[in-house]
Amino acid sequence: MNVTSLVFLALAMLAALVFQRLPKRFRNVWLLAVSVAFLATWSWQFILVLFAFGLLNYGLAIKIEASSTRKKAWLTAGILFNLATLFVFKYSHFYLPALERLLSRAGVEGAGEGLKILLPVGLSFLVVQAISYLVDVANKRMPAERNLLAYLIYIVYFPKLLSGPVERARQFLPRLEAPLRLDMKLLERGTYLVLSGIFRKIFFADALFRMIPESAFTTPLQHTGQDLVFWLLGYAFALYNDFAGYTGIVRGVSLWFGIELTSNFNLPYFSRNFSEFWTRWHISLSNWLRDYIFFPLSRGLMSRKTAWMNAAAVAVPPLATLLVSGLWHGLGWNLLCWGALHGVFLLAERLVGLVKRPIPPQEQNFWQRAFGLGLTFTLTVLAWLPFRMSLPVAWQYLRGMADWVKPDRYLIQAYLQGTTPVQAWFPLNLPNPLLLLLLALAVAYDLLLNKKGSERELGSFGFYARILLMVMMVLLLLVSLFADSAAPFVYQGF
Repeated sequence: MNVTSLVFLALAMLAALVFQRLPKRFRNVWLLAVSVAFLATWSWQFILVLFAFGLLNYGLAIKIEASSTRKKAWLTAGILFNLATLFVFKYSHFYLPALERLLSRAGVEGAGEGLKILLPVGLSFLVVQAISYLVDVANKRMPAERNLLAYLIYIVYFPKLLSGPVERARQFLPRLEAPLRLDMKLLERGTYLVLSGIFRKIFFADALFRMIPESAFTTPLQHTGQDLVFWLLGYAFALYNDFAGYTGIVRGVSLWFGIELTSNFNLPYFSRNFSEFWTRWHISLSNWLRDYIFFPLSRGLMSRKTAWMNAAAVAVPPLATLLVSGLWHGLGWNLLCWGALHGVFLLAERLVGLVKRPIPPQEQNFWQRAFGLGLTFTLTVLAWLPFRMSLPVAWQYLRGMADWVKPDRYLIQAYLQGTTPVQAWFPLNLPNPLLLLLLALAVAYDLLLNKKGSERELGSFGFYARILLMVMMVLLLLVSLFADSAAPFVYQGF
């Protein structure tokens, strides 16, 4: 079921109303039932897989807590189990062809027809949540959860099931014990997040995705350089608004149940360096990578007092952390390259910081802030190339864009046609001005949020503004009737 659909929103609102009217002792039972029903709309097999996954991690955490001498061994076993689960289901395309060949050689009938393993929705997010839970129990940051009902809700809670946010058990489970009281202020805030998310998804993400032809990502050299430049910008803002839209919708729906989910975005394209970018983009996953990959690696390497290890403590953590991020998104050289690029960007920042003390943001002048923002944005957008396509195609795309700014051909053309050099270098015959308009509106929308705050409450608006927003809500819900046929959220694929 698409979370932008009117059916989903109506059923979620109805389920939230029932939840709020139930006695406290029945609320978690209802919440689990609603989550299972939502999961069943995708596949009943998912229910079996995710419940088995949850039960095994539930037992492992109790075993880790109870063990005094073999705690590390049980923790290692738990981490390996979760990684193996991710590998078996998510990366089946990597090993199934080889398995098919082996079975065929062994004479197993039907092996050549193709083996398939169904990937449960949200598994990538559940695996990192499960690993953090086991690590936190082992490090005594939280006790192992004995309430099986509460733990299963943590696993399959429907607003965060498909694409996060990545929630820590020690933060999420207490919210089940004492959910926020649903009052008008909380309802308005949740509704605003839902509306904002639908707006981002339908009017920015889906519209921009539709304007980019698939051939741009398969045969880019068939298109002009200027088209490729603007399509890449369109893809960057479409991807951001797609994921941010999803996060806004599910956080708003969760607030109807009185449960606060982690904010996942904070205007990432306004970052002035890559360290700041990764505190603004996919915040819940970035914080997870920081706490469970970056910091442990840094502490482990810095504890060894050698020049070699000191150098490794600077270089290894950012590179390893972002490589893990790339692998988490998928098993492929292109995603590994995307993670490596961001790792190199972060490493370059660290090295520059060792040579010259970074200027604090509050002490930077306009040009320094503008340079940092422009450089970070440009490199971030270029790094989306291997994220979206294979490395050879990404290289072709980059070559195609470079052709637009190569002066030689255009200078000759300028000389022969008598046009000015500037006009010849940058011919601006835009095929789709609507794309530029949407990009401008997307930037303006984020600028407004940057000024007013991304979760402004409806109560802060005047009377007529609130009436206008209510009218917009009705219109958006009517538009969402057609959203079931819209493109799925990109991060549902991870």
